[in-house]
Amino acid sequence: MSRCTTQLHLHEVLQTLRIEDATEVFAPHWAESAAAQPSDRPSFLQPDSIRDCVRLARLPDDTLPTLCEAAERVASSTALSALAWHCQRLLCEHPEYEANQILQWPTLDSYMGDLAGAFYLLVGLTAVPRMRAVHAQFDIPDDISRASCGRHYPETLWRYRQFHKDRVGVIPGSIYWVRNYVFNHLYRIGRLEYMIRPFGSHVHVYRHISTRQVIALAADGTYFDNEGLATTAGQPDARRAEFHETNGLIRGLAVAPNGYVTASPRILSTSQWQRVLSPGDPIFDVHIPSGGQMSLASCHQSMKQAMTFFARYFPGPSPAAFSCSSWILNPQLAHIYRDDSNMVHWQKELYLYPIPSGDRSGLRFIFGKDDKKK
Repeated sequence: MSRCTTQLHLHEVLQTLRIEDATEVFAPHWAESAAAQPSDRPSFLQPDSIRDCVRLARLPDDTLPTLCEAAERVASSTALSALAWHCQRLLCEHPEYEANQILQWPTLDSYMGDLAGAFYLLVGLTAVPRMRAVHAQFDIPDDISRASCGRHYPETLWRYRQFHKDRVGVIPGSIYWVRNYVFNHLYRIGRLEYMIRPFGSHVHVYRHISTRQVIALAADGTYFDNEGLATTAGQPDARRAEFHETNGLIRGLAVAPNGYVTASPRILSTSQWQRVLSPGDPIFDVHIPSGGQMSLASCHQSMKQAMTFFARYFPGPSPAAFSCSSWILNPQLAHIYRDDSNMVHWQKELYLYPIPSGDRSGLRFIFGKDDKKK
């Protein structure tokens, strides 16, 4: 593959595509991408490669003509080709490029019209052959490899079609997640998805040595409102949690199993309570893919399979817990769900704890976009 001898400046590309305000999010690694861009059409814009990715990603057959049309449009435009090449490198070759920056990638509606969403779907599909390469490197079973490759894309496509007049595509903010399959060993195992990561939430969890009762205490320096939900310093009703473990005693604000922080501190004895989870400990980070039943039986089976899978293919320190951060676990939603719904049963099965969230959490999954524009 020969390299492109003519390198466009970023501002030229963005000006041509009418997205001049996106300089900050696309500036990182631009020179590297421009230097590495091939002079001929890259594989991810070739029909055979697109067809293979559509099949592995389990996308409907009717997406192929639109994706091939979009690929022709991109390949025929110097500016679009440069941006597509750069985007797929940022997505799949630069783990230090933050997901928040991908969420800020602009739409190309004014330049590509109905094919704007297909542009980002083409970019997102470049993760598929990279996933397969990672899976082959670690001898991941083919059924798990295919399940991991073929779950995210149909869901995001379906969501896009619901709110974009059945057009083929995805919004830019929905493709950042595929990086976890490439960089973080995220795998679909049964109903749920898992990756091993350090526990990032601000609670300490203890288990009673005799009774096996579990209690969570808020970490020092976290803030909660009068209702007991997470907030930030400076809010009118914010109160700061303090946590201490000294002289054989543990003192902190308890988190009730339903996810609300209590107002009164709890005191535990280290002779009776053993710490089993703290920030930084390895955990199974659980993701709940949309679609399908969330029965307790299917979730329990998936979790058992995950423990066996990771112990075999990624041996190391055993994760201390399963942890899931999701807007659908908000305890306030229990007042909306039916009492016999799978999500209510699932919430009762878990030990909930509050985490900070923005005012747009979950919007993309409900309304197909994560902004407030009409």
